Amino acid sequence: MAVRYSKHVMLTRIDLSRYRWYQRFIRLRASPHAIAGGMALGLFIGMSPFFGLHVISAIALAALFKWSKISVLIGAQITNAITAPVIYPINYWVGSKLAGSSGRTIWPADFSLDELISLIRQSAHILTDLMIGGAVLGVPLAIAGYAVTLRLVIAYRGRRPPSQTSDAQQN
Repeated sequence: MAVRYSKHVMLTRIDLSRYRWYQRFIRLRASPHAIAGGMALGLFIGMSPFFGLHVISAIALAALFKWSKISVLIGAQITNAITAPVIYPINYWVGSKLAGSSGRTIWPADFSLDELISLIRQSAHILTDLMIGGAVLGVPLAIAGYAVTLRLVIAYRGRRPPSQTSDAQQN
């Protein structure tokens, strides 16, 4: 019985934590464009191969552009421990096809020191392929993320976009 109770309590805490982040995101006081811009920037940065630098670079750029730091952090979490094994191979594949380096990387057949050294020597073009793929896939993802977030924030706040309100006033 105690095990079920502790799992239930732990899941409740996780759910409360997610709910708090959701509430905090929804109630942001920034403009809809600043929130959507932060989300788009976070999604774009999240597609980069620099996993350890996502948060630092996202906050720095959000501050520079005066976009929402919370939404940029949420967007940058697109690449995490669960999604990285899916996102990075796709980024690599797209980047290697576009850079023309497909087939240049020699992946180790077994794990040995010589194979590891060989892989490290190839890391420059592997990183280049990851960056190209991340940028190519990150741009449409950022554009879609901006559009969806902007619509959600405007709908949540009960506002209409400025172009629709001016059309309604003219009619």
